[in-house]
Amino acid sequence: MSSQESNRHLNRRDFVTRGAAGLAVVGASASLGAATKSAPQRFGLNANPHLLGRNAPGNEANFKKFVDQMKQFKPDFTIDLGDFGCQISEGQTTQEMHHGQLEALKHHVEVFAQLKCPRYHVIGNHDVGWLKGGDEKITPNDLIGRGHAGEDITKQEFLDATETPHRYYSFDVRGFHFIVLDGNNQPDDSAPRGKDGLVGGYWIDATQKKWLAKDLAQNRQKAKIVFCHEELHHTAERGSGQGGDAPFPAVGKQQSYVDNGWEVRKLFAEDGRVLACFFGHKHRNRWTVYDDTNYITMAATHWKCSFAEITIADTLNIKGFGGQRSYQLPLPKWAAPT
Repeated sequence: MSSQESNRHLNRRDFVTRGAAGLAVVGASASLGAATKSAPQRFGLNANPHLLGRNAPGNEANFKKFVDQMKQFKPDFTIDLGDFGCQISEGQTTQEMHHGQLEALKHHVEVFAQLKCPRYHVIGNHDVGWLKGGDEKITPNDLIGRGHAGEDITKQEFLDATETPHRYYSFDVRGFHFIVLDGNNQPDDSAPRGKDGLVGGYWIDATQKKWLAKDLAQNRQKAKIVFCHEELHHTAERGSGQGGDAPFPAVGKQQSYVDNGWEVRKLFAEDGRVLACFFGHKHRNRWTVYDDTNYITMAATHWKCSFAEITIADTLNIKGFGGQRSYQLPLPKWAAPT
């Protein structure tokens, strides 16, 4: 799906309200500094609420605290980083598990809808089930009674219930370009084999990667922020540092990263205007930097009621709640206010 197609879809359903400033970012002079100097960008972020049907009242109470805080913060938009309305029970998918997860998801979407700002979703590994991922067309019956990755509803059912335009998409808000990726896919034929083979089970498929390269090129001069449920990088839990353009060796037990994430990071490095990438999945705070882009893993909302308010002005300011760490990160040279 192109950026233009997804934005038309978003506008049609009132996902995003954009003024002229969000459409008129032209030339190198339209830097992040210019955008933030007049009006700071503000958005709310939560990850891994693990709402688990209605069988985990503590998890839902944590998510409601996030919603209540966002009512006070009044952000430009809010976004959930995945594992939103998770499965109602473990095990092989049954009709009851499918219907239970879908109905619970619809309930939690209604709770999220208490916020009147635009609301976005990233697909998490516990949100959907898939056979190969990518653009496959499957029905709920394809998940029932058989082994498969993920959980008990299809990607399309998740997209329909959350009113999300596509499994990956982009949108603009006041001069910033935001990109949402789907890492819930099986490796394709380009995956390495043997000694340099796969460690985790997630992948950015060829169709999505081609779309991403085009979307970056079409929005070259805009400051960009990326969201994906699974990490596009390796780092120890407390690690930070500069990475390279080849896959990193595993650090301890690593099953969380997107296996070809290094290819995506290379696209971001070539673009030169990706300020930050935000992830969920690991449930704990992690931060590292590659090529002037911050890679930040958020603490899980179901853990200590963790979430964040993000403000981008003279710095990238992440105000954490619960177990979420707060960061005040310097902007790269190209993004510094003038």
